[in-house]
Amino acid sequence: MKHVKVTFLLFLLLAFLSCGKEVEKEKNLNKEPEIKVLLKTPKYKKLDDVEKLKFSKKIAKEMKLEVSDKYLIYNNISYLYGKLPKIDSAIVFTKKMLNLPNVIESDKLQGKVFFKLGNYFNRINLKDSAYFYYSNSKEYFLKTQDSVYISNALINLAILESDFGSYSSSDSTAVQALKFLKSNNGSLKAKVFNCMAINSKKQSLYKEAISYYNKSILISKSKSSKIIYKNNVANVFKEQKEYSKSILILEDLLKDTITHQKTKARIIDNLAHTKWLNDASSAVLKELLLAKSIRNTEKDNYGLIASYSHLSEFFNKKDNTKSLFYASEMYKIAKREKSPQDLLEAIDKIVNFQSPQKSIKYYKESIRLRDSLQEAEIKRQYKFAKIKYNYEEEKKQKQKFKTLATENKLVAEQEYSDKKNIFILGILLTSGLLILIYRRKYQYKKRILQENYNTETRIAKKLHDELGNDIFNTLTKVQNPKINTEEIINDLDKIYLQTRAISHENDSIETGLDFENYFRNLVASYNSDSCKIILKDLSCLNLNNLTKEKQIVIYRVFNELFVNMKKHSKASLVVLACKKTNHNLEISYADNGIGFKENTIIFKNGLKNMETRIKTIKGTINFENKPNKGLKVKIHFKN
Repeated sequence: MKHVKVTFLLFLLLAFLSCGKEVEKEKNLNKEPEIKVLLKTPKYKKLDDVEKLKFSKKIAKEMKLEVSDKYLIYNNISYLYGKLPKIDSAIVFTKKMLNLPNVIESDKLQGKVFFKLGNYFNRINLKDSAYFYYSNSKEYFLKTQDSVYISNALINLAILESDFGSYSSSDSTAVQALKFLKSNNGSLKAKVFNCMAINSKKQSLYKEAISYYNKSILISKSKSSKIIYKNNVANVFKEQKEYSKSILILEDLLKDTITHQKTKARIIDNLAHTKWLNDASSAVLKELLLAKSIRNTEKDNYGLIASYSHLSEFFNKKDNTKSLFYASEMYKIAKREKSPQDLLEAIDKIVNFQSPQKSIKYYKESIRLRDSLQEAEIKRQYKFAKIKYNYEEEKKQKQKFKTLATENKLVAEQEYSDKKNIFILGILLTSGLLILIYRRKYQYKKRILQENYNTETRIAKKLHDELGNDIFNTLTKVQNPKINTEEIINDLDKIYLQTRAISHENDSIETGLDFENYFRNLVASYNSDSCKIILKDLSCLNLNNLTKEKQIVIYRVFNELFVNMKKHSKASLVVLACKKTNHNLEISYADNGIGFKENTIIFKNGLKNMETRIKTIKGTINFENKPNKGLKVKIHFKN
């Protein structure tokens, strides 16, 4: 059977394609889109909805369609999914329509697609999304000034606002809808008055509700709609306990032929229940059971909830077992349909016939339901307020972008003329920048060469002035047999220390995560029997985490201090103390040497170098000198 259907569809597709070719030949005679013609053929009309959907999807997938044809086929697929009903799939194909170029360019088509999305979301009870899409459709319809479409969008918005409990907003939107409706739009006007009647009824404004329902009845052209509105009037009278008026209306309705079975069951049930409320001895059981039977056949679950409620009330004082049975049936369906208000009503009926032990379970559920209903109502009001706010904000943003677009268009010409000047200026700036970069690179190379030359000169001077003279003096002493060997050894040790100092001053420095150990090695290299160096709290500085530049400066500065100490201070003890306060680091140097003469620090090359280096890391260096009492140096810099 499956193969037969597939073969039949393929055959049908070929027939339609050939039919499409004929249409192409005669397109000057027939101006309708190809897909529209195809969907009107008798062969297509004979298919059921599932086969129509398969065929339409096949066309959308396999045929190369014009934009207008794509719109028609997507619209048809969306419609068929809505009939099946598979609303989620219908929404997917409707949203595809929004991306089509002909829809994007047409306010009318955009309005229709948004309206369709509003309908689909309304059907699956996603009222926030429905409100959003109806609002968008209204804006596009306002641009086209199509009163029917505008009023339709406004009516749906008014109904949603009523559902959200915002009755004043709903009435205001309904009045707006009336302004766009012409005198011949009786059905739509009736729908608006019905919405306003519901708002009044929900606010217990029964007189106004009846007035609006009567207006709906008067102008409606639909017989089925008139029946619904009259039934609503009867319900208002019932709520006011004016049972005789309600009974007259409902009996009058049943005299006429009612083809819609759900509506018929509703009227039979309402009439029987109203008669019972008016007189508890009334023989209405037959009518109540008839309404229940029709609702069972029609699978009208919400109608069955009402029937079971009325039957439970009817048997309340006559037959406790039957009353409990119908209340339990009401509870089951209300739970299945997730209707909390009906569940609460069913629970209230059930507990009247249950033992205290069994009632506890229902009481607990009742408390939970009432709490959740209260919470849901708060969320519902908040959600609606948020939807309206978001929509208004989006509307403002759209208007803002529209204004910006207009301004940009006016500025565009000026910008175009400015671009030429900017381009020329850009070329000049780029050229100047390239020249500057080249010059800086040249100067940098020149400076490096000069620094290398200065370093070489300084090393040569030290080798000649300090090391050369000492080596010459030592050689002279070696040639003199009267000189003590120990004196020569001391001179050689001095030469060794000078050599090492020059080496340390100019060799590469090991920076990074092992710098602290490298610095400790420097300190240890100057530690000797004749001069002890004490190192305090070095770890607190976290030297390994300092930048490479700071590590180099610290190493060079203390190397210079130690060289000065060995050459000039005659110190026997040096203390290096470290301290960290927040992000401030401090290293104090103190020795017990001879210091500088006359309590004056002369900034010769070595000390000047130290000060210059410390300034490069935004630090400070302070010298405290006491002749014959040693030298103190304090260095501060940030972490």
